[in-house]
Amino acid sequence: MMREICSEDVERLSEIYDPDNEDSFISLYIDPESPYESFLKRREEACRCVLKKNPSLLENFDKTMERIRDVIMKSPSREFLIIFASHKNRFFEMYTFNQKGKNLMIVDTSPYIRPVIEMMEDYEDIGLILMDTHRAKVFMLYENKLVPEKKIARNILRKHKKGGWSQARFQRIRREEMKRFMKEVALHCEKIFNDVDKIILAGPGNGKHMFLEAIPKGLKKKVIEILDMDFDEDERKLIEIMQDMGKEKKKEDEEMLMNRIGSEILKGGMAVYGVREVLERAMEGLLEVVLIDKNLRIAGWICERCQLVDVGRKERCPYCGSEVSEVDVIEEIVEFCERFDSRVIFLENEELKEIGGIAGLLRYRY
Repeated sequence: MMREICSEDVERLSEIYDPDNEDSFISLYIDPESPYESFLKRREEACRCVLKKNPSLLENFDKTMERIRDVIMKSPSREFLIIFASHKNRFFEMYTFNQKGKNLMIVDTSPYIRPVIEMMEDYEDIGLILMDTHRAKVFMLYENKLVPEKKIARNILRKHKKGGWSQARFQRIRREEMKRFMKEVALHCEKIFNDVDKIILAGPGNGKHMFLEAIPKGLKKKVIEILDMDFDEDERKLIEIMQDMGKEKKKEDEEMLMNRIGSEILKGGMAVYGVREVLERAMEGLLEVVLIDKNLRIAGWICERCQLVDVGRKERCPYCGSEVSEVDVIEEIVEFCERFDSRVIFLENEELKEIGGIAGLLRYRY
């Protein structure tokens, strides 16, 4: 059964590889609504031409592709497909992704996960709290889909009638009711937005400002924008606003990280830059965050047995003597980062290009 790929899947996939250093894994990214058949045919012919010198790998490729084609035919989908498969390693996983990407087929010693991370980076989850003084709707913008999470409404006194309560008592009771309502909304939001870093707070009138003053500091820090908005705003408009705010905030965050890296480089402190230095720290799990130029590719090699990676070319591992495989070193850095829960950001930045196209911040001094 197909399901949408998530960050936990990517982390697990980063730890999977062929134990014999053989190019036995096929990673396939396919848009079923594109003319993908001609793309597949061309890529299959090219890969067979390269693999024919190794009959066992050619057989693995053909059997893996046979299963991939069979599954695609039996499970038609309009959503973007991501498949990782290896007949030799008895491995087959198929996912969907909410946004379209370009068709891609990679044959390698492990699942090729860089495109997934790039796509996920482009669609960061954002929270939305839409409220006034007595109603609240909580949404999540998840990979370009607006998902309603919670609706809360309370019958809070809004008008003071003649007789009975004094004006002062009426206002005191009303304030207490509003306080209870906002506390309830905050409790739900803390649970819903536990793994979200960016929240937009919106609505008509003063309710949203009162809510901001009443919520815990942890939740307040996540609020990136406060907007005046009708409570019943059209969902398409909400998505557009949230996307724009998310992109703007993402750009600000990237600039802030680049400034921090620049400052640490000047001090000789917590920054590393250049492919070799970043690779070494990634392999040791020392990186908090890595910034990579979107177009950066660097040829290198890997010994899957030793999990040793380096730039350049080699035929055998200098430690165990095993045959090594050619790799994109950037892809290997991405995989190490996934294993050690280091954040990876792909971006276009001239300053980053000038220092080698890749840089990172350390978790601590070593």
